[in-house]
Amino acid sequence: AEPEAALKLERISNDRIADAVAAHPDRLVGIGSVPLQDVRLAVRELQRAVGKLGLKGVIIGSNVNGTELGDKRFRPFWRKAEALGAAIFIHPAGSTDPRMRPHSQLITVGQPLEEALAQGSLVYDGVMDAFPKLKVAIAHGGGYLPFYTGRHDHIQKMGMAGTGLKGNFSSYLKRFNYETVLFNPDMLEYLATRVPVKNIMMGTDYPFGERNPVKFVRSARRISKSAQDAILGANAAKFLGISI
Repeated sequence: AEPEAALKLERISNDRIADAVAAHPDRLVGIGSVPLQDVRLAVRELQRAVGKLGLKGVIIGSNVNGTELGDKRFRPFWRKAEALGAAIFIHPAGSTDPRMRPHSQLITVGQPLEEALAQGSLVYDGVMDAFPKLKVAIAHGGGYLPFYTGRHDHIQKMGMAGTGLKGNFSSYLKRFNYETVLFNPDMLEYLATRVPVKNIMMGTDYPFGERNPVKFVRSARRISKSAQDAILGANAAKFLGISI
């Protein structure tokens, strides 16, 4: 949408979310959304959503009309998000690659690829170094990236990418938070070996995803009971800045 039209829609949505939270404050916590196609308007609405409406952050796509999230034009947004302590949840924007269309591969292949590209951009393009206190969560266990960073580390050692980073590429995994919609318990168990368990929180991807997300977390038996308990509540509470 055109920026001003998008802002109007975002404001309506954010107001209604705030109304729902106000009606059920013992049950609901809200996050909003912003029109990132115009960074000035996005920063303004982020300030309003968090500062005035009391929302805890915003959900954004994995790119903005084809522009990666690490692009310099978005630096004011990331700066304001860090300053506000806002929780930023990245959900894939969807792939336009025609190869993804058969067999619903837009969902099965395209979504985790989008997440990997978004997370990679935030690392390679310096956002995570520039704003060390950012709170960012990636949908669907982070997509492909947490399971394949060795290749990134390898080309970094070869000087092909990431030469300006403050650490090796894999070291940035712990800077992000992840939700549990992975469908395979062993993949959740593996994720817990790649990132601190405190960075993992239960997700549902309702209505598409896990029908019993609590049972799914409990089925990851290589994760301790106490760590499972934290995944089921305390980790998300810390990410969102609320008390439970």
